[in-house]
Amino acid sequence: MSVSMMTKGRMKSKRRVLDYDDHSQMMQNIQKDILSFLDSCAQEQIQLLIDLCHQNSHSDNKKGVDRVGEMVLEHLSNFMPVHKVIHQKEVGDHHLLKTKNSARAIYLVGHLDTVFPPEHSFQRCRLQKDHLHGPGTGDMKGGLAVFIYALKALKEVKLIDKLRLALILNSDEELGSIFSRSIFLEERKKALACLAGECAGSKGEIVVSRNGKMGARIDCFGQDRHVGFGTHQKSSAVLELARKIIALESLNAILPGVSINVGQIEGGLGPSTIAGQASSLVDIRWEKGGHREILWKRIQQEISQSSQYRCRSRIKILNSRPSMPFQRGTEEIFQIIQEVGLSLGQKIKSEHRRGTSDANFFGAAGVPTLDGLGPIGKKDHTPLEFIKVSSLKDRSSLLALFLVKYGQKVGMI
Repeated sequence: MSVSMMTKGRMKSKRRVLDYDDHSQMMQNIQKDILSFLDSCAQEQIQLLIDLCHQNSHSDNKKGVDRVGEMVLEHLSNFMPVHKVIHQKEVGDHHLLKTKNSARAIYLVGHLDTVFPPEHSFQRCRLQKDHLHGPGTGDMKGGLAVFIYALKALKEVKLIDKLRLALILNSDEELGSIFSRSIFLEERKKALACLAGECAGSKGEIVVSRNGKMGARIDCFGQDRHVGFGTHQKSSAVLELARKIIALESLNAILPGVSINVGQIEGGLGPSTIAGQASSLVDIRWEKGGHREILWKRIQQEISQSSQYRCRSRIKILNSRPSMPFQRGTEEIFQIIQEVGLSLGQKIKSEHRRGTSDANFFGAAGVPTLDGLGPIGKKDHTPLEFIKVSSLKDRSSLLALFLVKYGQKVGMI
């Protein structure tokens, strides 16, 4: 090799080192600026979350859900200018926001509704040291606060305009997303990755897989009559339903990850009347995608078999989400978020969650998907619901820096 060629080789090598050093320094500066910004906004972020929680947004409270949507939009409209409203009559309106019109984007998924109706006693927040108790703090107004300030931080460091981001805000997640399902099925075709803002695990775990779920209703029909005519021969819908409940509950754990729960029952006019109609609501979950059809076939078999003369039963699916498997693409983006976490002093672990979310729609379609990007929270769906306040900043910085790093990986930055 000639001297000139050797010299050129050393110059190339030196240039690579300089480029790496420049990139490393740039990331350090971005991280420093993001953390500084989030520090300066800490009290503002907490107050936003309290304000969101004080506005009741039970799934059936359309006016309240729409107001929460307006509160979120007030913070995002300046830097997510592409905005589509999907108007609804029965529930709150859904919103689709984007930084720019593009065929492919990184999707953020969050919901505006909560489980507490306006007449419920749990309506106000209470700050106790590092715990903020309140309706929706974890599920998932805390996640909305994380999204908002992560995006504001990216605006502060002048990177938001470089990223192709989309945010779906739906209003019926707690109902099983029966009105917004079509939005997810359509938008997932354009997703490079999906990030959902449900609450993190108790130690900050990120959700990489979830069970599938069906909500269903069982209706049993018999013949009404007075017990004075005798009860030795009867066609009781209540008795038929009781036997159906025992049959379905016996299917628990018939396959790995399968769970069935009958959570509400009703029927009959009173103790002296043989019931002509009775019904129940059922929660059905499974872990592996292939188990859904096996389980559903077995459930239908149990429902179709009558135990009394002139009794019949039927089951109807009210809502459904597919299972969200852990897959290679998810593993790859999880490794990125772990690396980001290490740079922030956060040790990020993964978890499988038996519950479902709207992330399931994306993960089931093969989209790399992470959930649990909201703050660390516990006891959601109960009057004891709370989050760790300090985790708001932690998760906002984690999300913002992940979007920077992933944006670099896919060529946006």
